[in-house]
Amino acid sequence: MGCLFGYCGRPSKGLLNRMAKILKHRCKQGWEQERLTQSNDHVFEIGHGIPMWSSDSQVGKISERNTAFGYSGVFFNAKQVVHSETKSASEILDAMKNEPENQLQSLEGVFTAAFACEDKSFLIRDPAGVKVLYWTLNRERLVFASEIKALFADTSVPRKMRMAALPEYLTFSFIPGERTMFEDIYELQPGTTLKYQQGKVSLQRHFVFENAEWDGKHPRAEHDYAEQVRSDLEISVRECCAVNNNGMPPSVFLSGGIDSSAVLAVAANQFPGVPIKTFSVHFGPRYANENEYVSMMAERYHTDHTWIEIRPSNFIKRMRQIIWKLDDPIGDPITVPNFLLSEAASRVSPLVLNGEGGDPCFGGPKNIPMILSNIYGQLPGESADSWLEQDYLFSYRKCFDDLENMLNPDVLKASGGREALAAIITPFLKSAVPRQFLNKLMTINIRLKGANLILVKVDKMSSANGLLALPPLFSKRIIETSMACPPNLKLVGNVEKGILKNAVEDIVPYPIIQRPKSGMMVPVRFWFRGEMRRYAKKVLSKKNLSRAGFFNIPYVRSLLNYDKSEIQSYRCGLKLWMLITFMFWYEQMAERRSLYMSD
Repeated sequence: MGCLFGYCGRPSKGLLNRMAKILKHRCKQGWEQERLTQSNDHVFEIGHGIPMWSSDSQVGKISERNTAFGYSGVFFNAKQVVHSETKSASEILDAMKNEPENQLQSLEGVFTAAFACEDKSFLIRDPAGVKVLYWTLNRERLVFASEIKALFADTSVPRKMRMAALPEYLTFSFIPGERTMFEDIYELQPGTTLKYQQGKVSLQRHFVFENAEWDGKHPRAEHDYAEQVRSDLEISVRECCAVNNNGMPPSVFLSGGIDSSAVLAVAANQFPGVPIKTFSVHFGPRYANENEYVSMMAERYHTDHTWIEIRPSNFIKRMRQIIWKLDDPIGDPITVPNFLLSEAASRVSPLVLNGEGGDPCFGGPKNIPMILSNIYGQLPGESADSWLEQDYLFSYRKCFDDLENMLNPDVLKASGGREALAAIITPFLKSAVPRQFLNKLMTINIRLKGANLILVKVDKMSSANGLLALPPLFSKRIIETSMACPPNLKLVGNVEKGILKNAVEDIVPYPIIQRPKSGMMVPVRFWFRGEMRRYAKKVLSKKNLSRAGFFNIPYVRSLLNYDKSEIQSYRCGLKLWMLITFMFWYEQMAERRSLYMSD
């Protein structure tokens, strides 16, 4: 719940109402709007879905100054930046009398915002990209919304799938960067300001965390860096908890890993004697789980814990609806646990903390193979121009090595093939800043995987359930502090997240500190051998695949019987999940079947 939508440019009667109708799953408390006439043929209209966590109006205008402002989310430093004691949009706007553009760029928190003054309009996304905003420029009208589908409420916006997006999706499991599945529809990137004036758009990235990289001079003791990380985490958790006006602690999503355990430990110490409600998922006794470590944390901090067992029978009838709420296809199976966790947590609190950010900000285990590639160099047969980029794409372990088998040759050719995919990564690896290779990898993880996958899926799944999900480990200060830490403190030999572990070793049990990351492995490989086999065959039928026209049908159909054929079964379950997710997205969004969907 909670969303932002609107437009600036030529007036369009009823457009805001149509957008709100499409976003009704995020406007269950109702919605508010504001309109500013900038000239005879130019207006700024903005709508906001009212959230459960705030009673403050988040849209407002000052007619005599010809300004309007709206936002979705929360600000942590509005008092310091605009000297406003309130969260009301009108009062924040009133306080932004001098250099409003600079003041907007200085705001920290979890938000998207829109601002208009005189003949200019601005869109802005929070530094890490926790909240999401899409935009398109069409016929002298800039249209924006928290979900892509709402942009099509403007019937003049063309709905044309971008052919290069399908190989991107199959390689990454999400669409990286500012492009989306549609031509001429964009995702505003984290820490970026969009300026719209006289029918033209310009973009400025104002949060450039790479500049905080340690320069190799004046090294500090390791414990000093650990103390800084601990202090920043405590401040970030405190800021997140302050969103709850009732003084009660938020809920916490608890996985049993170091990241969510650190967040819970800090939050529990800030609310001594008050049981925190925690939630975690597992997939039943047959499959690997982290229940032992979840229980360890829940017992140590005396939480009120809820277990959620996830089986296909729990969600299979709702899968189309869940994918519809994702908006852009995301092929990570963890989206379903994200949705069901959010659904359960929303019944007890409108606010939840999670552990997202630990891997991107502190050097997770997937960086190690890339560091080895960089050390040992190009292997025989690899492209001389982009071997390192292609190694990176292989490291996602999705479908990059299988694109020629999965896609029609015409589709792959039209998309630019592997070289076009490698070109997405090249600017990050070739950039002069950051200098250190680990920090280059972390920059990719923060700006692409973090902002376009991790944070987007959590935002979509939590907002669909009226929940505000906050990641203390993905705050602006944590990102900058991590970049300022020497790489050898983040990745200590083959031990990932070393400095984070040192920072919380006194509040997180040793078995959690010392164990390697295992990750939440959704058992799709086994589900498609059993409960989901018939379902997959129906969705990926020859008729459906032929209608879409993108895939090599015999090969895709062979994946359905991976346990009975000569095809290598490793990752086949994940590939099937990604294909099903895409087919639902294509049916709902590209074929125009489901702009509206009831709950």
